Amino acid sequence: MPPRPALPQNLLRTPLRALATASAASTSSASPFAGLPPLAPADAAPVLPTTMPEAVRKLRETTTPSKGIYCVARLHSRSYLLHPRDILTLPTLKPMQAPGTTLSLTRILEVGGREFAIRSPAADGKELRKSLPKGPGVDSGFETIPPWVASCELTVLEHTKSPLTRTLLKKRRKGYQKTIENKQGWTRLRVGDIVLGSGVPPSS
Repeated sequence: MPPRPALPQNLLRTPLRALATASAASTSSASPFAGLPPLAPADAAPVLPTTMPEAVRKLRETTTPSKGIYCVARLHSRSYLLHPRDILTLPTLKPMQAPGTTLSLTRILEVGGREFAIRSPAADGKELRKSLPKGPGVDSGFETIPPWVASCELTVLEHTKSPLTRTLLKKRRKGYQKTIENKQGWTRLRVGDIVLGSGVPPSS
């Protein structure tokens, strides 16, 4: 085995910290990005509005009533994400409305755009379940966005029915057999423009 080469005396006397600094300087000088300007500082977090009129104004600056805006509304005990000109299909609404009738959304949980959103506490599923009253078929009593903040109208397009379905009920060794036929009714609605209000209650 050949003997190891002896290290220079000046290298042995140089501290390790000085060697690391010298190697880093040589690496940075040899880097292809050395001549580029420094990175720009990261953008600061956006300042959120503190009042309802400011929030509505910020949302109006980034959206229009027919583009770039959405709302989450409560219909038929379910929450739906709606955009302008969407077609929404629901079980037949009672009382049945004639095609062309205009309906107003009264249970809007959230309205917003790509950057900002105004949410009610009930927009969170956990909070919504807590605020719902106990009882079958009851879906009211939770906090929603008032009409002076945002409003939306739905237009009834048509009332249709799904294809006929047959369900066979049978009990073994009882001689019981029954066929149930059903056609589920549906109502098609078109979502109109989502109009933002002033953000100020009418009483004030």
